[in-house]
Amino acid sequence: MNVNTTVFDVCVVGSGAAGGTLSSRLARQGLNVIVLEGGPRIDTHRAFNTHAMPYEFRNRKMPVMVPGVAGFEDERTRGVGGKTLLWNAVAWRQGPRDFKGYSLEGAGADWPIDYSDLASYYDAVEKEVGVCGNADHLEDLPDGQFLPPMPMRCSDRIIQRGAAKLGIRVIHVRKATLTRPRDERPSCHYCGNCMAGCDVVAKYDSANVQMFPAQSTGKLTILSDSVVSDVTLEDRTHVNGVRYLNRTTLRKGRIQAKSVVVSCACIQSVALLLMSRSEHYPNGLGNSSGQLGRNYIPHFTGHLTGFVRELIGSKVVNEEGALDHAYIPSYMHQRQRSFVRSFGVQFNYQNRRLVPWAREMEGFGTRLKKDIRERYPAFLQFSPYGEMLPEAGSTISLDPARKDRFGLPKARVDVRYGENERKLFAAMRSESRRILEASGVEILDDWTEPRTNHELGGCRMGKDPAKSVVNEFCQSHDIPNLFVVDGSVFPSATEKNPTLTIMALAARTADHIAQQFRKGKLG
Repeated sequence: MNVNTTVFDVCVVGSGAAGGTLSSRLARQGLNVIVLEGGPRIDTHRAFNTHAMPYEFRNRKMPVMVPGVAGFEDERTRGVGGKTLLWNAVAWRQGPRDFKGYSLEGAGADWPIDYSDLASYYDAVEKEVGVCGNADHLEDLPDGQFLPPMPMRCSDRIIQRGAAKLGIRVIHVRKATLTRPRDERPSCHYCGNCMAGCDVVAKYDSANVQMFPAQSTGKLTILSDSVVSDVTLEDRTHVNGVRYLNRTTLRKGRIQAKSVVVSCACIQSVALLLMSRSEHYPNGLGNSSGQLGRNYIPHFTGHLTGFVRELIGSKVVNEEGALDHAYIPSYMHQRQRSFVRSFGVQFNYQNRRLVPWAREMEGFGTRLKKDIRERYPAFLQFSPYGEMLPEAGSTISLDPARKDRFGLPKARVDVRYGENERKLFAAMRSESRRILEASGVEILDDWTEPRTNHELGGCRMGKDPAKSVVNEFCQSHDIPNLFVVDGSVFPSATEKNPTLTIMALAARTADHIAQQFRKGKLG
């Protein structure tokens, strides 16, 4: 097949959680799909330093990729599988409250869909990729189709006991990681380095779990090393493909398609639409509303570290695990407070590859070494995640003065914290300290300023074309055969990790696209 002369049914830009879920689902429904990925195809079994140790490398800096393997050099060159190759796999459902924040609290924006619209897709995705967890029967954190949960570790149980004194629950984490083998994927062997790739694919990645198997249909083509520069227009209401550059040769190419799905991940998707200017859309493709790049709502986090006194001086045992095994779900909605929204807490990422806290210990010589050894099994990280409101005014734009190595303008983000974010962050810190103190934790460090995580917003989903960019099916209000499917479409962030919701949205959008083709409305 000559990809430059074939007219595909669907061209998908990006191969991460959204692109992988959507493209594989469309291919299995008989549509001819091509996925363009800016990075190379990666052998996940051999490409990552999964079990490496810092002392094996110069200056004890451990690179993500094995020396000589390309990928992940910058934001436009990742690899087939995108960010799912290097993620912590935390997989929460949003609850009914999360879709109606404005209606319930008078701030932020409602989603144009309800929990009921995504429930069956959450089910399907969890069954497809394998999500472990426990049925906790929480109003704001719906249960799902779970494999057995990961066991809590000693420090998790200690925090659980301390939090219980305050009436706060600690539950098992839910992750897209196998705790029981299935198909050709073994269960997790708890090597403790999830953010450096999973060499056995116990942890879900879109390449190995979805796209490569879907290629057996003969309907899915993956074009790696292809950095998309713009989406092309046929006329004001129709796109007809994309233009791209080869990552290594910089040779230009063009893909023709009856519909285009942009799934690059939040910031890069918004940037690509902003780059796709034309006489019809001088401010960015499908941006008649002027909302593209606005309403950026990344999560913001705190970060506390310390030592569990009960474990200081205890024997060092192998508790590497899969980074975090436990979680403190949102509980502030039930409490009287001076701010809206809530937060959740991920904690205990302890592993032997990273011991930066040793630099913060006081003293020197023999005594310092003894203190570090005694505290090593007791170290704890505590990371509360809060929800940013679009009212804060954070944005995504193109930087006119900076270009990447492909000659394309770099994305620029402007993060602003409003009064609500400041109040919420203060509560995140104070509540975290309360839980740690109740658990007998000696606090070492506590961030005084928030930092962002989980990029969301900038291409808002909504019913009103004047106030949003895409509709409830992630379909452009302006251009019916253009879709955007990733975290950029979130009208509100919630406090929960977004990937499972992104995948559910992608599955729902895939079914909508397939239905539109069957009705003759696309193509």
